[in-house]
Amino acid sequence: MNHLSKLIAQIEQLDPESQVKLADYVAFLRWQEKQAEASSAALWSFSFVEAFKEATVYASQDQAGMDVKLAPASVGGQSQAALWGHPPLAGQAVIEYHVPIPEAAQNVRLHVAIGIRDGAKIAEDNLVAFSVKLNGLRVWGQQSNAHHWQKAAIPLDLPAGDVIRIAFCTEALGSHQWTWAVWGQPELKGVMSS
Repeated sequence: MNHLSKLIAQIEQLDPESQVKLADYVAFLRWQEKQAEASSAALWSFSFVEAFKEATVYASQDQAGMDVKLAPASVGGQSQAALWGHPPLAGQAVIEYHVPIPEAAQNVRLHVAIGIRDGAKIAEDNLVAFSVKLNGLRVWGQQSNAHHWQKAAIPLDLPAGDVIRIAFCTEALGSHQWTWAVWGQPELKGVMSS
């Protein structure tokens, strides 16, 4: 008689109410094991702040008035590393990256915060269009003139094992003045499948 047979014999001797409790406990143990497996899964990330030197910066029309750089930015009194994307007089400021996506990457999301830097005297009715393009197609956008960080976690359907082209674009939707747009700590985050 093996160890499992002894255990089954002991379970059969329990009253029905205790057997139900035991079944619940076994279900809990299975759930706990799955949680441990999930937490030990390898994570993957790509920091656009760290890779800024490899980015291509350009204007969709004319660069006049555009200010794009990597620097700390304070929005609503909270400072963080950011991509500055002050748009040009006309058209978009574009910060474009080529990112290799690992074969095993899954459930990838773009985590970012947007806002207008402290000190900007942007008019209430003046907005900046923030948009993210993936391989030339717009996958996310928001119009804002917020003086506080607005966070977003954008799910992306990425071709695993390929190189994607991802661009952060800003455009003044009114006056160009004071459109001090920033992208706070943009980063791709995903899970590596086994």
